[in-house]
Amino acid sequence: MGGFTKIQLRDTSEENIKKCNQELEDFGLRKDIRFNSEEEVKYEYDGFVNGEGIFPEDQFPRDEIRTYEDFRRRWLAHPFVRPIGALTFDCYFGRTSKTAMHALARWLLLSLDEVKEVSGSYSTFVERCGYKAKTKQKQLMTLD
Repeated sequence: MGGFTKIQLRDTSEENIKKCNQELEDFGLRKDIRFNSEEEVKYEYDGFVNGEGIFPEDQFPRDEIRTYEDFRRRWLAHPFVRPIGALTFDCYFGRTSKTAMHALARWLLLSLDEVKEVSGSYSTFVERCGYKAKTKQKQLMTLD
């Protein structure tokens, strides 16, 4: 079991996702800590079509997936795939470094207007960053 924290953007347009992902890159975050985008789904679809990657037959039956939309529907319904405009990271047991979590915290505090919600193991995340969870939770609970 992991301590996943999810950050969901308000604006899930490709332009906004690219902008936010560029900001995360500028903060020095590794490439797997990014907001999911339509580009990523298309990348996975290309892998599926070309026989690259692992796509379990019971979840991605080749005879039933004829179009990108068929694939997209199944891909985004998968429990381990983030929704478009969402970012997830695991803050338990050092799976995400303290440096990365501090960078995410800085981005989050500077970009609160971009964020629709933060969920999951949020209190563990802020505590590992050295903040008091209740203080930051109150700040983010007022996003809407």
